[in-house]
Amino acid sequence: MVLFPALAVAAGGATGPRHAIAMHGEPLYPDGFTHFSYANPQAPKGGSITYGAVGSFDSLNPFIVRGTAALGLREHVFESLLARGYDEPFTLYGLLAEGVEVPADRSWVAFTLNPAARFSDGRPVTVDDVIFSLETLRDKGRPNYKTYYAKVKRIERLGSHTVKFHFTPDGDREIPLILGLMPVIPKHIYGQRDFAAADFETPVGSGPYLVDRVAPGKRIVYRRNAAYWGSGLPVNAGHHNIDEITYEYFRDTNASFEAFKAGIYHARPEDDPVRWATGYDFPALQDRKVRKMTFRTGLPSGMYGLVFNTRRQIFEDKRLREALIRIFNFEWINANLYFGSYVRTQSFFDNSELGSAGRPA
Repeated sequence: MVLFPALAVAAGGATGPRHAIAMHGEPLYPDGFTHFSYANPQAPKGGSITYGAVGSFDSLNPFIVRGTAALGLREHVFESLLARGYDEPFTLYGLLAEGVEVPADRSWVAFTLNPAARFSDGRPVTVDDVIFSLETLRDKGRPNYKTYYAKVKRIERLGSHTVKFHFTPDGDREIPLILGLMPVIPKHIYGQRDFAAADFETPVGSGPYLVDRVAPGKRIVYRRNAAYWGSGLPVNAGHHNIDEITYEYFRDTNASFEAFKAGIYHARPEDDPVRWATGYDFPALQDRKVRKMTFRTGLPSGMYGLVFNTRRQIFEDKRLREALIRIFNFEWINANLYFGSYVRTQSFFDNSELGSAGRPA
């Protein structure tokens, strides 16, 4: 019985601002940690790298439906309130916000901004910018922003550096973390622009890189910001080491692969098992100027397969669906068409702790 008062206190209020928030359990890294274990804080800085991209782009606004934005903008130019730790399922640590506070029922979240946070033009990141970002992305941004940010029913200012978001009753426990990943854009810049326009106006954010050069539809080059405000943060230690990052665009995958073979760009993820097995026999690879590497990401692989529309009468019978699965010769197809590159899907959550084991889900 003595437990009930304690539980009531925990449910009714928060315990004060913390350095991190976890979806489940406690954050892996304690307050005062210096860097993520997978990052090397002594990594050298400098150099350049070029990535290949397929297609084209006609916009430098990654937050709207209209147009096709250049790659890298969200990752390099803009930042969120919190940063993800990638050796945990879903835990966020301080970035633009140095503190985060939630009650036990997660009916609200409060972020305390880092007073040192600055946009690339030198202006401080303020509570006004955070509120403007939520309202602008909710009203003019991609549908996913509207879906999530519509769960905020009220915004409250708590002093000069703290903002509190109150959620609607249908909010869920993930919403505080989703708000933590909200990109923050400067009100003094985007409040004067047509945010819904797909154009090539220079983006302004608080991130570690600046847009240096743009060839519309063909190339975008990012330059590391020597005056980046957040270079000393624990979440950034060992990150953002390359001085110049380029995305070079090609019309199709064949043109992209030939460009890689010619040395036009430096790193290429391969998703074609046939090309992986037969295409990498060019001189640069034989001379060890190119290296093939495989590694496990540790990320859930998702579900790939044939999905039956059980609303159609023909697929209502479970026995029919099972029969179709049994006559689908995955082993032969995998061995003869895909060089044995695939494993059979067993679960909706393959390659994760939540995946089915021993028998298909």
